[in-house]
Amino acid sequence: MKTKRYIGLFATAMMALTLSGCYGFLKEEVYTEYDPSVILKDEEGVNALLAGAYSRSRMVGYNSRNYTYMMSEFCTDIAFETGGGLEANCVPYINFTWDVANGFLNTHWSNMYGAISSANSVLAVAKSLSGVPEATVLKVQAEARFIRASSYYYLYNIFGTTPIIEIPDGATPEEIEKIGSSTPRAEKDVFVKYMVDDLEFAAKHLPLVENPIGRATKGAALALLTKLYMHEKNWSNAAKAAQDVIDLNHYSLYDDYVKMFSVEGENNMEYIYRNPCLAINGYQNNYMAHAFPPSYPVQSNWDNFGAQFRTYTAFYDTFEAKDKRLGCFVTHYINTSGVEVELLREGDKALDNARSFKYVPDPNAVGECHGNDLVLIRYADILLCRAEALNELDGPNKENVGLINQVRKRAGATELDADDFTKETLRDFILAERAREFFSEGLRREDLIRHGKFISNAVARGKNAKDYHVLYPIPLSQIQTNPNLVQNPGYPSGK
Repeated sequence: MKTKRYIGLFATAMMALTLSGCYGFLKEEVYTEYDPSVILKDEEGVNALLAGAYSRSRMVGYNSRNYTYMMSEFCTDIAFETGGGLEANCVPYINFTWDVANGFLNTHWSNMYGAISSANSVLAVAKSLSGVPEATVLKVQAEARFIRASSYYYLYNIFGTTPIIEIPDGATPEEIEKIGSSTPRAEKDVFVKYMVDDLEFAAKHLPLVENPIGRATKGAALALLTKLYMHEKNWSNAAKAAQDVIDLNHYSLYDDYVKMFSVEGENNMEYIYRNPCLAINGYQNNYMAHAFPPSYPVQSNWDNFGAQFRTYTAFYDTFEAKDKRLGCFVTHYINTSGVEVELLREGDKALDNARSFKYVPDPNAVGECHGNDLVLIRYADILLCRAEALNELDGPNKENVGLINQVRKRAGATELDADDFTKETLRDFILAERAREFFSEGLRREDLIRHGKFISNAVARGKNAKDYHVLYPIPLSQIQTNPNLVQNPGYPSGK
């Protein structure tokens, strides 16, 4: 069984060190205090200070399921869900009927701001340290700023700009609560610059090597910066940031695409930024419990939920027959009654029921809890980001097509020739290739939005999608708590 390789939870220390919360404060008698200038002098102390921020920022288990699939893939042309108690919660995302009171959106908002609060606490303590090596302090600050920037990024990707929460030195609990309940949404240029500044600082002061697994690194900061610039269509800076990742000479494509997502293959040099998982409740990857089809011959230690994550046949058909990435899909099987079940099509009828087994079932899973690490950014993403940015700048050429061919060669797919494309046709090809490369990783929504095709794609599939659906609504409960929050266009304000 996989050992606990990521940052441990030092709850007692964090209770003493955390400076802020979101909802009110209780006065408690303090029995033990930790001196920050002492606790940061060794690795264990650093972990204690950062543990809360890291743990709050992790999207694992149901939080990962909700963000990656419900919010980011079921609203696209790759996958959807039917069955079980989850179906009623997924239907609004599939059919573009979500509303301002959606509880999953509110949970995502609260989780990310919990991580931001904890990261700000680390930064506040780090400012007052004395007698600690400067390099240690800078690394701690870099980790906290990476956590903060990544949390804001995953808010931005869903809601657009949100409030930037900064706590003055010496603020009382009452003052902190007032700031949290009155700060308006930031202007876009201010919000983006805030994330850029954090990520540039992180990239400068973080180490190259991910040790332990899940710790922030220079490559992760540069990779997230690449993704942010791609989101903004800042092609020059996106191309540069992606090249900075490449120039680290630290990452490479993993030879076996299918094996890469297994527990056995996850210690690879393609993963740049991940959420580490264990086969333990609260730290788990629970994707596969939703992907197994009915009466699939699962191991006795695996759960098979009634909630079924299904792949559209039309998406499956976008792959070449020789594409090795098709090895991640189950299109037929013999069920526990000995009956052969087809999932892809019945004659000419598309069944829209193929299953992505991308996160290869963990042999040592415990129920729904599998130990496969959840990947957020891979090296293949950086290669395709640079290819896309270079195409937007200069059109097809040997370099950007060569970057795409690195990814396709690994997949065993036909390699491209730059002379066969215009800027527009290569743009469309990259979008389609990203779907084939990153299915089941939650990137399709943001890719379609960046290409201006999210709404038209949904309408073509019969959905009542409107232009304003490129952003989700600010959760009603957050607007009720903070009267200075302005709702996204198209949604009721709730005021």
